Amino acid sequence: LLAYFLKQPTIIGYLLAGVIIGPYMTPQLVSDVKNIDTISEIGLILLLFIIGLELNPQSLLTHGKAILMAGVLQLPINMILTVICLNILSTIFLIQMNLFYWAVFCSLSSTAIVVKSLYDKFELDSITGRLSIGILIFQDLWAIIILIIQPNLNHLELSPLLLAFTKAIALIAGGLWMSKFFMSRLFRKISKSPELVVSISIGWCVLVAAIAETLGLTVEMGALIAGISISTFPYHIYIKARVTPLRDFFMTLYFISLGMKIPEPQMSFLSPILLLVALVILTK
Repeated sequence: LLAYFLKQPTIIGYLLAGVIIGPYMTPQLVSDVKNIDTISEIGLILLLFIIGLELNPQSLLTHGKAILMAGVLQLPINMILTVICLNILSTIFLIQMNLFYWAVFCSLSSTAIVVKSLYDKFELDSITGRLSIGILIFQDLWAIIILIIQPNLNHLELSPLLLAFTKAIALIAGGLWMSKFFMSRLFRKISKSPELVVSISIGWCVLVAAIAETLGLTVEMGALIAGISISTFPYHIYIKARVTPLRDFFMTLYFISLGMKIPEPQMSFLSPILLLVALVILTK
């Protein structure tokens, strides 16, 4: 409420609420953050599912070249800029740091926060919104690649990377194929039962998200693909209207749980943190 009345993003209010009731500061009303982690993840999955419902594949293909270029180039360019800046800072402040990891941390973005911000500003269907979603999807792929090569930086192998890309392409192709030849027929048969339409839609979202996680991809990517695959159905507006209240409730818990994980601040870290924030804003 305070964030709203002060005309600040509600995310800030959720995070501060989590900090206040979390285990790291008084009054420590919640001592075990893991208790709500699973519930809060549901909100993130539903958020990406609804975003997918609003992203028509044809509209994405219209800006396909721009999305592809932005998604592929954003992280490498961002990392190069970050390494240059951090190298200068480490020389000035005589700080030893692993530039590769810091560059990765400063170049990736939070899917939940970016998407929530775009959603609140009604910018999801704009060119900027579509580009941002595209970059976030590619960042998920980049993150998977980094996790694959990280243990073997000294002995890089091509096969794990090809396998990761193959899994991602297979998930997208499989989701679209299932929606065209199976889900569309199923929805036509149950269209007279609105409650069943919503239940099956959520089930479809969970199924694709679970398959994505099993393949070593992210559940967010699976939920987004699930939404996009049925976004052309005539029922997608109704599904969105019924699922949105669920999403809002669980997303609140998601951001509050993030706030609970923020440790007690130490003044000695204030200067480096401010420099890193400035660096992220500059390079992004």
